[in-house]
Amino acid sequence: MSYQMTHLEVAYRLLDQYRWIKTGPDFLLGAIAPDAVHFHVKYSPELKEQSHLWDCGPRWGITLDSDKWKRNVLDFWNIHKTDSNRDYIAGYCVHILTDWLNDIKIWSPFRNENMQNEDVDAIYQIYGEEARRGDQWLYNESDHCEKIMSLLAMSRAYSIENRVLQQDVEAQKRHILSEQYRDKGDCDISRHRYCTEDVIVSFINECVEKLKDMLAV
Repeated sequence: MSYQMTHLEVAYRLLDQYRWIKTGPDFLLGAIAPDAVHFHVKYSPELKEQSHLWDCGPRWGITLDSDKWKRNVLDFWNIHKTDSNRDYIAGYCVHILTDWLNDIKIWSPFRNENMQNEDVDAIYQIYGEEARRGDQWLYNESDHCEKIMSLLAMSRAYSIENRVLQQDVEAQKRHILSEQYRDKGDCDISRHRYCTEDVIVSFINECVEKLKDMLAV
């Protein structure tokens, strides 16, 4: 699925579309929060399914009902859009909808093309290497990166019951701000086959276009 800079870039651009957002920093943190389960002391794929409102196939990484996944997110939003941490919840939903689109546009086509006799974890390792380098490339190339990180530093983390813990989100936030991109230098992705510059840029543009009218208050 999408990596952190893609989620942050999409969310940052949506701030111009979601005029009802009052706390941009919390919105941006929400837009990476579903992946904070990776910082849980006992991570498992089942935690990823729970945090991503996903129950749409035999296991995480093999989505068989994309429409159901989208409905899960929109139903969750309709329940929680009046909560006091609404902007954080909005970012949370944007993250999952971005992954939903990634699954349709990038990951599932890649998996179906390459899986054959390999299991899904082995295939994801191939995709993941390009996705991680593409994430670093976007961090280096985005005109919005400095502003995104500044806003993220001001954000507040929240727990979402049965989905993600505040302390895991805080750990993820610290990692992104101080470690994840530190001293990585330039990242050449010119030889990428799947996560190319064109694919990354086009996907972000499409996400913003499709999601700009999907959440309403």
